[in-house]
Amino acid sequence: MQRVLKDDYIHGGTQKDLYEEKDKEACTCPLCGSDEFKQIDEERGLGIANCLNCNLLYTNPTAVNADKNYFGESDTIYNEARLIFKGRKKHHRDRNYIYEVNKIRKLKPNGKLLDIGTNMGFFLRKAREAGFEVEGVEPSPSLSKIAEREWGMKIYNSFLQELDLPEKSYDVITMVDVFEHVINPQEMLKSCYSLLKDDGVLAIKVPNGAYNKVKMKLAKRLGKKGVMDIWDSYEHVVHYTYPTMKHLVAEHGFIVKSFFVPLPIHSPEWARLVGHYYQYPSPFIFSWKKIMMRRLFFWMGKLERIFGRKTRYSPDLFFLLQKA
Repeated sequence: MQRVLKDDYIHGGTQKDLYEEKDKEACTCPLCGSDEFKQIDEERGLGIANCLNCNLLYTNPTAVNADKNYFGESDTIYNEARLIFKGRKKHHRDRNYIYEVNKIRKLKPNGKLLDIGTNMGFFLRKAREAGFEVEGVEPSPSLSKIAEREWGMKIYNSFLQELDLPEKSYDVITMVDVFEHVINPQEMLKSCYSLLKDDGVLAIKVPNGAYNKVKMKLAKRLGKKGVMDIWDSYEHVVHYTYPTMKHLVAEHGFIVKSFFVPLPIHSPEWARLVGHYYQYPSPFIFSWKKIMMRRLFFWMGKLERIFGRKTRYSPDLFFLLQKA
């Protein structure tokens, strides 16, 4: 019997501890459309599939309306980050965002930037501080309203494909920890290609599906399987690896101009105790084991890239793309 993952604090989204039949739906491979797959894992009642045709890892069955997971209640979402908006706390990913913006600036130092999946605008505000002229796209009414109100940004409350924006109007388009949530990645890339200037940069950061497979095997050996989220399957519908991402973007006219291993994300582990995910980074003593493990895999991932080996150990992948 599958063990149930349970969260001990209130989220702003609509995620569930366990998905029943009415809460999930079957799907085909988002990359090649094949319905031939091997299930390699199960989490929260959702499956992790390995496509037998193109080798893509994806969630199947997936949660119904997974792309609306952050359509939560505005006040609850705001309270998870209210001290950041008041200037009393830093976001626990600020260091990551600054590092990533600086990498983008090496290819495109300034210009008009469109951030897709803006959430409450935490990444976008760092891009603006770095000198970009910024706009955001956020389908969640609550999140887009908060980002626009708190940071004074132009945020389109919509899915990108539903917007009528002028072609070739952006120097940079970013999807940071977003593309793995996208149900129709093919359509998303088509839209990005249309909106991006000919010399523009498309920046995509995703979790590494190959690393998740390593983590899954370790969890099984350590007896931790079933008590921890490995795939975040309730919201992540595709689990990209370096080869599958490179193949997907090439089909839509992009080449990998630059690739790097992003800094590890040290999520606040004690959020389950204090109840607010964003604004309380965990003290090192509280979660030193996880922090050290993430740092270890980060450096292992960097060494893999230096020696030209497969990227299995980097928890996340960051691609800087340009039109071919």
